[in-house]
Amino acid sequence: MKGMARKGLRGILAGVLTLAVFGVAEADDGIYTNTLMHPDDDTRLEWIRNFERAPLARMDDELQFRAAFRGSLSLLSYLDYTPSERDQGACNNCWAWAGTGVVEIALNMEREIYDRLSVQLISSCNTALSCCEGGWLSDFVSFYEIEGYTIPWSNANANWQNRDGRCDVSCESISTLPNYPLSSITLERIATHGVGQAQAISNIKNVLNQGRAVWFGFFMSTREDWSSFNTFWNTQIEETSWDFDASCGKPYISGAGHAVLCVGYNDDDPNNAYWIMLNSWGTTLNRPNGLFRVNMDINYDCSDSLGRPNLFWQTLDIEFDALTEIVYVAPFASCGGHTPCYGTIQEAINTSGAEATIRIVEGRNFEDVTLNSAKNIRLEGGWDSTF
Repeated sequence: MKGMARKGLRGILAGVLTLAVFGVAEADDGIYTNTLMHPDDDTRLEWIRNFERAPLARMDDELQFRAAFRGSLSLLSYLDYTPSERDQGACNNCWAWAGTGVVEIALNMEREIYDRLSVQLISSCNTALSCCEGGWLSDFVSFYEIEGYTIPWSNANANWQNRDGRCDVSCESISTLPNYPLSSITLERIATHGVGQAQAISNIKNVLNQGRAVWFGFFMSTREDWSSFNTFWNTQIEETSWDFDASCGKPYISGAGHAVLCVGYNDDDPNNAYWIMLNSWGTTLNRPNGLFRVNMDINYDCSDSLGRPNLFWQTLDIEFDALTEIVYVAPFASCGGHTPCYGTIQEAINTSGAEATIRIVEGRNFEDVTLNSAKNIRLEGGWDSTF
């Protein structure tokens, strides 16, 4: 994987479950629901088996040595997201939000592309599950293995619209151009069961230090546990940590599951070591970034009374196909923050690489253009000022 890059310097593109909606918390722009997954017993066991069948995440030997030392890391700056809009609402697709976050960070790391990706695509186009049905990271991988690409949030009708759970956005209405083609996407499990706390922590840190985000799925066995977690989410500040140990060993009677994106850690203070988690429940008054922390010094073998694991740390190994550059053209080179941006089509052609898509803001363009070298150029007109 290429070295870490912050916001990409250029855009490169090529053409039976039930829901539980818990308490509310007022945020800056409305009421937010905390939706959880309630898989039946067979589905939950299948998810566990899918985790156990997955190959182990690759470890970097040099990083494994360094992971033994204390420090901190955050991949959050490599993720293009708006906290208040990262809200699954009444839709039961936390697993897709977390999976999309892993892909978004991989796109930045591997291709230096800082772009928000569509969650609506998998919600509307996944024929294996209904649009707001719960799922697992293996379901995410199965969808994209067939789809073969992911698309920007900014594509027509690709922004998140199923927050109300009504599922009224058809797959056909979503524009799949431009897109980011995938050559491969593979589920990997991080070894945290049966290896001891220190090794589990080291393995998770190793993956994060490779520049790969971690998909974290968790179950808690009782409604009381989830009520406590929702109180924690709705009332505490982002600097407080959640500890799963109190939920271990209980019969799975009224349990539920959830998935979030682990973007980093901090164990500088041995008495306050934690993982950094990005949720998909929007924001609250005390959580303007949609974040929470998980205590690092937990029992990674936490399970229910039957010995079924509660905590699942997974990631993705992703390879992107060769991509085509995208550049923008607007009067006075004002492209709403998109780069690279030019004032004329000719400038865009002259500076583009061998393959490029040139997005041109709507309006009339009176200019003669010439192509002085062999290039594959696609012109797309009619974009509004925000592209």
